[in-house]
Order: sequence, then C-alpha cells, then structure tokens
Amino acid sequence: MAYINIHLSKIKYNAFVLKQILNERGIQMVPVLKCAGGDSQIAQLFAEMGFEVVAESRLNLIESKPSQLNYMIIKGTTPNEVPTLVNNATMSIQTDLNVIRAINDEAKKQNKRHHILLMVDWKDGREGILTYETVHYLNEIIQLENIYLKGIAFNFMCHRPLPPTEEDISYIEQFLNSIKQETGLSFTTVSGGNSSMLTLAMYHDLGMINELRVGEALFRGYETAHGHRLPILYEDTIELVGHITEIKPRLNMSTHQPYMQALVDIGHLDTVVAELTPDDKKLKILGSSSDLLLIDLGDADGYQIGDAITFKLGYAAIAQSMHSKHLEKKYKCDKGIELIVGNFKSTKSYKV
Repeated sequence: MAYINIHLSKIKYNAFVLKQILNERGIQMVPVLKCAGGDSQIAQLFAEMGFEVVAESRLNLIESKPSQLNYMIIKGTTPNEVPTLVNNATMSIQTDLNVIRAINDEAKKQNKRHHILLMVDWKDGREGILTYETVHYLNEIIQLENIYLKGIAFNFMCHRPLPPTEEDISYIEQFLNSIKQETGLSFTTVSGGNSSMLTLAMYHDLGMINELRVGEALFRGYETAHGHRLPILYEDTIELVGHITEIKPRLNMSTHQPYMQALVDIGHLDTVVAELTPDDKKLKILGSSSDLLLIDLGDADGYQIGDAITFKLGYAAIAQSMHSKHLEKKYKCDKGIELIVGNFKSTKSYKV
C-alpha cells in the first residue's frame, strides 16, 4: 500500500534557514501549513521551534491545534464560518466588510478581539479589495471595537503569473504612505506575499514589508516567482512511496519497441500525477489511472513485484496526498540534520 514519508528534520531545517534569512532583513516569517493537510505532528514541530503564528486555509483543520500556536486563516471567511473562525483562530486575512462586521459581532459575543489583515489586490487579481477602496474600508474597520486591525496584506503569483518586482516594492511604499497621510494609520504588519517574494528579498530591500507567508519554499525548497530551486533548502521534505503490483513486457505502439512496464499502486485518487518525479531517474511515468501508475523501467533492472518506488512531489501533489485519508504517514527524523539545526542561533519569535 502506498504511503507518505514526512521528513520532519528537513522541514525543521528549511524553516530555520528561511527564518534566519528573513529575520536578518527585518522580516517575520509565517509558515503556511495548508499543504500539510492539518497534520498535527508538523504543527507541533512549528510550536516547538518557537513560532507563535502559523497560517492555514481551512478552519476544520485547526480544531485540534497545539495550544502554543495561534492560527492565521488566509482564506476569506463565509458568514456561516464566522463563529468557528473567532473560536479557533487568532487572526485572519479578510476582504469583505460585511464579513468583518460579522466577525466583530461574534468576537464581542465570545469576549475576544480578533486580529485582521486587510488584503489589498495589488496585481494578482485573485482576491482583495481594490486600492481605491482601501481608505473607506480602513475607516469602517477602525470603528469596530472587537477587531484589531493589525495591518495590510498583499499577494503575488496565486492567479496571474506576474512576479513581484522592485517597482512593486516602491509603489507599495508610496501607497502605504498615502494611506497614512489620509487616515493617520500606521500598520504593525505589512504582509507582503508568499514564497514568490523570496528571491527579491535576497537581494533587495523590501521597504515597509515586514512579513512573508511562506509555504512552498518551506516544504519544497522552491521560490514561486520563477520556479527556481533554492539550493540551500531541502526539496524532498515530503515524498510519496508506492509499490510495484505487476511487471510485464509491453510494446511501444509508436516505436514498436518492447519494454518492461511496472504498475505501481498510486493514482489520481492519491495525488497529482503530473507532479510526480521518480527518485530513480531511469524510470519514466507513461500514464496513470485512478489508482495505478504505468512506469517504463527502462534499463533499471532488479525491480520485483512488491518493491517500493519513491517519488518527489510538486506542491499540488503534496497537498492532495497530505489531505488523503487513506495514505499512511511515516515520520522520519535525521540525527545529522537535527545536529545542524541545533547549532542555529535562536531568533526572535513572531509576536501576535
């Protein structure tokens, strides 16, 4: 039966490296756990590392959260979700004024103060209020007694393939300065995007941006603006392992050449097949069905029925596999990596 390998030490290493790099630039990192499918051991890992805030997109995945963690919900809330949001999450990113008012009313009932980042659509086109609406929204929100307006958020590369640029940083700063002139508001947090901002953060001052929400780089070691691997990070923190159920000779209908084909017990029900890469580079994925992969064994000899084949995963493949209820999870720790992590200097925790 197929299963997932979760390399906790590698996730911890990636998190420490990214946190260190960003802290040196005055930027707080919020780990985004939405691809982890609500995995409690991964959440506990971040709690033990000193992160006080992590981000999630689904409310039902944080009901059994570690007590040390505060959750930021990064997907817009529907009215019927408001009571659960206020009860389970400390903070959320919001875009609708009526929903924000409903959160305020519910927070009053629960005797809480809910923190909000107001998402502004900069150029991605997926979510957020328009820039010319911002002052109106802010003036309304600051009147709400049980809402703490923590800051402004931006997004890049979630819908339109337009990476952030140095010009965006400059224009965002001008935008925030104009808001301050008009409203007098300064923000504790300017959450400037996701893993697509990392390359820019490496060589350019991000100005007033002091927070990044990082998911894909954390779990895959890739920045998402250009799809480049970050060589200082592990790319195989989560792997999918399947087993060979059949090996038979087949005929390539295009070349009329014979080859040995293996069937592996992984399919569309388990993952996003297009984002699988076999660890053994001699193997080639030929096709798939709901529960089987067809693999050309090439000149890789020695495989037998029952043998395990390990696959690296793209981000969507990680997310689908981790959300699957029928895939067993196996947790791996590496003493060598743990020793390296142990030598990292502790950095300041993110404060709510």
